[in-house]
Amino acid sequence: MVKRRGSGNSLDEVLFSRDLTIPEQRENDLFTYEIDPGRVYSRVHISEDSSIMYDLVEPYMNEILHKIYISLREKIVRLISDRSGNGKKVADTAEQINEAVVSSSLEQKGKKLVYYYLNRDFLGLDIIDGLLKDPNIEDITCDGSHVPVFVYHTSYGFIPTNVKFRNDEELNSFIRKTVQRTGKNISISSPLADSILPDGSRIQASLGRYVTTNGPSFTIRKFKEVPLSPIDLIVNGTASPDIFAYLWILTEYGANIMITGGTATGKTTFLNSILLFAPPEKKIVSIEDTREINLYHENWLSTVTRPGFGQSSEGRNSGEIDMFDLLVSSMRHRPDYVVIGEVRGRETFTVFQAMSVGRYSYCTFHADGVDTLIHRLESKPINIPRNLISSLDTVVVLSMAERDGRQQRITSTISEITGLDQGSGEIITNRLYDWEPSSNVYESSLFSYVLERIAERTGQSLSDLENEHRLRTMLLRSMIENGITRFDDVASIVRKYHRDRDSVLDNYSIH
Repeated sequence: MVKRRGSGNSLDEVLFSRDLTIPEQRENDLFTYEIDPGRVYSRVHISEDSSIMYDLVEPYMNEILHKIYISLREKIVRLISDRSGNGKKVADTAEQINEAVVSSSLEQKGKKLVYYYLNRDFLGLDIIDGLLKDPNIEDITCDGSHVPVFVYHTSYGFIPTNVKFRNDEELNSFIRKTVQRTGKNISISSPLADSILPDGSRIQASLGRYVTTNGPSFTIRKFKEVPLSPIDLIVNGTASPDIFAYLWILTEYGANIMITGGTATGKTTFLNSILLFAPPEKKIVSIEDTREINLYHENWLSTVTRPGFGQSSEGRNSGEIDMFDLLVSSMRHRPDYVVIGEVRGRETFTVFQAMSVGRYSYCTFHADGVDTLIHRLESKPINIPRNLISSLDTVVVLSMAERDGRQQRITSTISEITGLDQGSGEIITNRLYDWEPSSNVYESSLFSYVLERIAERTGQSLSDLENEHRLRTMLLRSMIENGITRFDDVASIVRKYHRDRDSVLDNYSIH
């Protein structure tokens, strides 16, 4: 049940009950849905100044309940921080919350309400906990206590919320508590932190006004426990079935692929999705600064860098392990695929060396096009020779586009590196797919040099691979028609196809 004050225009007052229902759609509402059934929901709407706004709506506490909640919260803080001289261990936080609420004199409804907020504050992420649980939010960012928390919504891009920290002290306290939960520390001497939350989300935070003049700040990039499948990305309009059929063949038979694009264009998400096509018996080693890659693969070694300890020596801290170190180490595992979360430094040269000796490499890179990519690879500090750049097979360029008033990630181009011009020494490319904004369709050059190379390497004919591309395109379309989108379900079909291609095609009546 939803209860509103006065004229009924306010969504602030919400009674807590398990049968809470989403309010009826209003004229200025764009999107209203439950986040936590019976407790929390969100409302995306057009505000009075005609901008898009996100409201996080939680159960309403009146003044009396709020005072009791504050009192119980302070009591729990004292119990958790208590370390008596006899060494008696304090019960875990969940038990303390439960005991505090049960022993209170509140009625049942009041207990439920206070219990929700105490759990949110101590076991969740305080006032932004509902934002973190919203599946339609990808990023949460706070630029100071004087401005609203912003979120990146899958349909509307960055929009402000009704969530706001009251002052710098409250925001600093939130940042300290959140960073400490990740096993790291943030302080005046080290006011920056980059870490992983318990749910896998990535947080970058700054304390006080030491490096951010507008005050404390943080950005959380949410981690998807179940990554998006290729079918999800096709349905979302990121790419077409024939593009993923092409990448399926390349990933299965082996190719060097680089995913490029600007910030928040979905590079890692796209990389995750195409690696679903890797044969299950192949060895994959992934290398990242912070864990973002999430593969449906048993023969997969996931590695992450560490910052090191002690004083800096020759530009490195004692015990530091960077991406270059991990990349060199990964070669000893004899991987079939080397996956780099993002290349940007000295590890890039080793990635291209690995490509040139037959280790299939997949990585992401910040560049908004193939020409920009090549220029950055050739320039300082990366300095990749052109003969090594030609080891790269395919470049996928992602970008953001606005369609029907919504932000949409699209594959703007897919280009193949075909070699070096013998006369000029220039890198030759083939733009295999090009997105046409006006019609929202992909134009194709209709000939793939990479498929031709795969045909030569595997002893097949190019026409056989082109037919295979046609069949896999039809299979992906059939999955869409049958509502098969979940990552696990798509991966299961891909693996069955790898083992028994004909039975899968027969099952979906594809010939």
